[in-house]
Amino acid sequence: MRTLFSVIIPPLTLLLSACDLPKVDSESEGEPIADACEEDECGQGVDSTDTELERDDSRPTIAVGEAEPAAATPLRAKALGRMRNAAKYFHDNVARHGGYAWHHNATNLSERWGDIQLDEDQIMIQSPGTADVTIAFVEAALADPATPALKTYAKDAAMALRQGQVKSGGWRLYADFKPTPTLKACYLNTTANCSCGGCKFSTYDDQVTQSALIAMMRTDQLLGFADTAISGASSYARTRVETSQFPTNGGFPQGFMGPVAGRSALQASYPPSIGTSCGLANCYANSYTNEYWDDPTLNDNLASAFVEMLYWAREVYPAQATTYQAMLTAYGAFLRRAQMPQPQPAWAQQYDIQMQPRWARNWETPAIAGQESQDVMWALLRLYQLDPSVPANRDAVGTALAYLETVDYANDTMINRYIELDDTSPANIGFYTVNPGGYPVQFSPAPPTYQNYGWEVPSQLAALHAEYDRLASDTTVMKRSCQQLRADTAQAVDTTVNNERWITTYSPGGPRSGATPGDYLDTRTFVKNMRTLAEFVVRTTTDCIAWNY
Repeated sequence: MRTLFSVIIPPLTLLLSACDLPKVDSESEGEPIADACEEDECGQGVDSTDTELERDDSRPTIAVGEAEPAAATPLRAKALGRMRNAAKYFHDNVARHGGYAWHHNATNLSERWGDIQLDEDQIMIQSPGTADVTIAFVEAALADPATPALKTYAKDAAMALRQGQVKSGGWRLYADFKPTPTLKACYLNTTANCSCGGCKFSTYDDQVTQSALIAMMRTDQLLGFADTAISGASSYARTRVETSQFPTNGGFPQGFMGPVAGRSALQASYPPSIGTSCGLANCYANSYTNEYWDDPTLNDNLASAFVEMLYWAREVYPAQATTYQAMLTAYGAFLRRAQMPQPQPAWAQQYDIQMQPRWARNWETPAIAGQESQDVMWALLRLYQLDPSVPANRDAVGTALAYLETVDYANDTMINRYIELDDTSPANIGFYTVNPGGYPVQFSPAPPTYQNYGWEVPSQLAALHAEYDRLASDTTVMKRSCQQLRADTAQAVDTTVNNERWITTYSPGGPRSGATPGDYLDTRTFVKNMRTLAEFVVRTTTDCIAWNY
C-alpha cells in the first residue's frame, strides 16, 4: 500500500500563479552546500519540506460583526522589507542590460554562468533565467503596489527578454547585447544573424519560449498594456505561437520557424520491433522522414509549460480568449491521444508522424518516459481543474497512475527516465543507454557514460495521486497551506544576507564546470524566495491572516 506522506508541487510551478512554488534550476553541475532548497539526483529541484494542499476559500472563522485583524506585523513587515531590498539589489547590482544569468559570483559579479559562461553582454532566457526573474518582479509588484520601483524592475527584465526575441516569434536560450553578437540568432530587435544553424528557430525545449512569453504577457498586463514595446513583443509572439500548434493533431513541436503543417489526430501506438539485438524485449529502427524537433514532443516537461502559456494568454487577453481556449482544448485532446494503450498507459518523450514513440538524439530512445509522463499528468490535472466539464483529462491520469505506481522504486521515491516498451508482456525494465567514448547508442542496465542527463528522477506519483483524489470533489487551484507558506517565508526572511540577498555556496567545485568555487547569487534561489515573499504578503491579507506572527 502506498503512503501519501508528502506532496510535491508539480514541476512547472514557476509558470503558475503567485500562490505556487517556483521551479528550480535543472542544470546545476556543482554541489551547493548552503541553499534555500535541495536538488534531487537528476537536478529537478524539489522543496526540502513537505507541502500540503489547501482550498482557496480556507479563511479563518471570524464572528459576525468582528473586524478582520490587520495584517501588518511582524512577519509580513519583514517579508515586505526583504522583498523590496532583494529586488533592488538584484536589479541594481546583478542585472546586465536588465537580464540575468543562472549563477552570479557574489564576490566578482562579472563571473556569470548559465549552461555556459556568459560575458557581461549576454543573458540567459532559459529557466531559471531572465524570464523567471521577470515573473518574480511582476508578482512582487502586484503584492506591493506601494513600491513603484518593482514595476520598473519587471519592465527592465521584460525589455531584456524583448532583446532576445527572434524573427520567427519566440525565443532561444540566450540573448546577446553586443553590436555584433557572439551568441548569434536571427534576432528581431537587434543585430540579426539568420544564416547560422538554428538561428531562425524559436525553441519550446526547456520551456524557453513558453516562460518568456508568460513573462512578457504578465508584464504587459502589469503595465496596463500601455508600453508599446512590451505589448508589441507579446502580440508578435502570440500570433506566431498560434500557428505553431499542429492543426487537427493539437500537439506542438520542439520549436518552430513558421507555421506548421497539419497532422492527423491519431491515437498513440507501439512502434514495430526490429528484434532484440539491443538487449531489450524490443528494438526500434532509427530512421524517420522528419527531424525529431519537427515532430510532437513532450521532452523536458513541456506539457505543463504549454498549458500554462495558453492559460495566461487566455486570462491576460480576454478579447482572444476563444482562440486560446480552443488551443487548450485541442492540446488536452492531444495529450489524451498520446497516452500509450495498455499494458503501458503512460507517455513517451517524442512521437513520430504515426504517433508512435520515436528516437530523438541518439541516447533518447523510444520508451515509456517516467519524467515526461509525470509532467503530462500534472498538465491533465491542471486542465481538469480549469475545466471540470472534461472528465477525460482526469480519467487519463487515473489510468496512468494504476500502471506507473507499479514501476517506481526505492520505496516509491524514484522512477526511471526510460522504461522499455512492450505491448504484450512488459517487464517494465528501466534502462540507461551506454556507448563508452561517445554518446550512448545501445541499451544497458549499467550506469551511463553520458552523465549530464536525468536518467532517474524523483517519483511524484504520491503527489499526483493526492491531487487526483482532491479534484474529485474540489476543483479550486492547488496551493501551499498557510502553515507551509509561513514556514517557507520565515526561511526566506531568515536566510537573507544583509537583508538583501541570498547566497548559495558551491564547494569544492563551482556551480558549473570551470566556475570558481565559492559564494554565488543564484537566480533559482532569488526567484523561489521572491515569489514566496510575494505570496505571503498577499495571502496574509486574505486567507492566511492568522499566520502573520
